[in-house]
Amino acid sequence: MLSTIVQTFNFFIIFYVIVMQVQILVVATLSYRALSSDRFVSRHGRIQDMITSDTTPPISIVIPAYNEAAGIADSVRSMAMLHYPNMEIIVVNDGSKDDTVQRMVEAFDMVPIDFPFRNAIPTQKIRRLYKSRLPHPVVLVDKENGGKSDAINAGINVSQYPYFMATDADMVLESDALIHAARHFVEDRQRTIAVGGNVRPLNGCEVRLGKVTKVALPRTAIEMAQVVEYIRSFLSARPGWSRMGSLLIISGAFGIFSKAAVTEVGGFRNDHLGEDMEMTMRLHRHYRQTNRDYRIVYSADAVAWTEVPVTWKVLKKQRIRWHRGLIQVIWQYKGMIFNPRYGFIGMVAWPSFIAFEFIAPVLEFTGWILVPVSLLTGFLNPEVALPLILIALLLGTANSIASLYLDDRFGYYSDGASTLRLLMYTLGEHLGLRQRSVWWRVRSLFWNPKKKVWGDMQRTGVGNLGASASGPPLVNSAPPPSVGDAPRGS
Repeated sequence: MLSTIVQTFNFFIIFYVIVMQVQILVVATLSYRALSSDRFVSRHGRIQDMITSDTTPPISIVIPAYNEAAGIADSVRSMAMLHYPNMEIIVVNDGSKDDTVQRMVEAFDMVPIDFPFRNAIPTQKIRRLYKSRLPHPVVLVDKENGGKSDAINAGINVSQYPYFMATDADMVLESDALIHAARHFVEDRQRTIAVGGNVRPLNGCEVRLGKVTKVALPRTAIEMAQVVEYIRSFLSARPGWSRMGSLLIISGAFGIFSKAAVTEVGGFRNDHLGEDMEMTMRLHRHYRQTNRDYRIVYSADAVAWTEVPVTWKVLKKQRIRWHRGLIQVIWQYKGMIFNPRYGFIGMVAWPSFIAFEFIAPVLEFTGWILVPVSLLTGFLNPEVALPLILIALLLGTANSIASLYLDDRFGYYSDGASTLRLLMYTLGEHLGLRQRSVWWRVRSLFWNPKKKVWGDMQRTGVGNLGASASGPPLVNSAPPPSVGDAPRGS
């Protein structure tokens, strides 16, 4: 009896992994078709004409800042150099303990203003508003501390444009990122309520004056493994889910939203560890419940760069935080699971996300122990199990190679040495990082949420853009830790 139970559970785990890899391969195939279509439009759709077009929607860039004095001015200068015809930059100082406000005032010749705005989303008290007297369209909001989401909400309240981009103070955007993202609003202004961008690791790249001037791979194994993860998530998964109308997360590092839509659902939640995914799911649920047609899409050509952790300690903290945020979202939106009211999202996308992002770590961790022990003790027939395990490994390898093929079309790592390094780390990913990541996600299940914090980690170098503002280019081969964007949804 025990032998039958153990053998059945072993085969369940093996088949589960096979089904998961097949699902990833199917989504990657859809991603290929979506990326091909988007690349065609980007090349032949006269995207650059939007720079001078009256149809280009104005966008407010909201940058929440907490103790960002070392680099906030250079970050704003970087944003100001984006190729976009009509935008404003709103920096929200969330009760910083350093001289973030003073740095902004000095750098942009800012003066206090009396600016009427509607407090559509409740936030902590706004102390004062400042506006630059320079040509830069920059506004500074100085408010009491309330957390990142509260800062974003304050920026939304102050913003004057119908669309806003929520981003981080350490992000570096491609000069045409906003144009590529805004194209989706122009194509269907009535239905499009959110557009997510393509976030890539900045580690290893050369930065000058707040711009990536040379793309290169990082040197260390921990950073390389994260480059592979980001490629797989942002290029193999999100385009496919977007094509199916089931994109479940808009990156907190680079996402453009309809202000009316976000205000209607009450703004970003400040009691959440995964505010980006929670907002995306809330928009899906709200528009489905009100029977309104809408679009939440992904733009692979809208590229932003972010630092990723360089130590196991910081990476562990980041991944545990991400998974706990996922747990919160799952509990909050459990009513959408297999609920036909929510269409394809409720019946397929959301259940599969839970199955392969939330449940997978537990089954994988159990399988690493149970399957080898069962093979050694005779509880599992090797003549049947080993071929199935080989199939699962081959499917996983095929998915990894497919993600690199999709990324190669963008040409960032097109030289032979970079391609070889990516292939080596892709194929060897299971020899270290994945096991640690799975264990961290299992650990995150044992959690008693008490304290909500910004989750900031000490930033210097590229994250602050300080060295690149006035001196020689900064080659960031080993950047400091920061909270990057979660490569989830793979």
